[in-house]
Amino acid sequence: MHGHQSVLLVVEDDFLVRLTLVDALGDMGFEVLEAEDARAALSLLCDHPEIDLMLTDINLPGGSDGFALARAARVIRAGLPVIYASGRYNRAEPHQQVSGSRFIAKPFTPTLAVAVIADLLGGDAARGPFRPEQIGTDRRV
Repeated sequence: MHGHQSVLLVVEDDFLVRLTLVDALGDMGFEVLEAEDARAALSLLCDHPEIDLMLTDINLPGGSDGFALARAARVIRAGLPVIYASGRYNRAEPHQQVSGSRFIAKPFTPTLAVAVIADLLGGDAARGPFRPEQIGTDRRV
C-alpha cells in the first residue's frame, strides 16, 4: 500500500474545533473528510469506502451522539477504527464504545490525535507524506 494517504473522517459540530482539527491533520499529511453531524458522517461513510478511521465528538446535534454514530458506522464498515472525543467527559464508559475504540478528552493537541490514530491504524498512520518529525504543534482542538 505504499503511497496511500490515510483518509480520516472527522465528525464535529463546532465549526472552529472542526476547522482546527481538519487543518492540523491535513498539515500532517492525512486526507481529511469532515461532517458536522451523524447523518452527514454516515453519508460520507457510504460514499467513501477509502475512509480508514473516524474521529467523532460524543455530543452531536440531531438526536444522535457519537456512540450511536459509531455503532451505525460499524454496520456499514465492520472494522472501522473509531476515536471518540469530548470536552464534557474525561472518559467514556466502555459499555458505550464500539470494540477497539479509543477516547481522548478535549482539549487535545494534534500530536495526541496522531499518536492515537497511529495506534489504531497499526503504527502506519499516514501511509504517505506524513513523517513523525512533523508533529510538534501546540495547537489544541
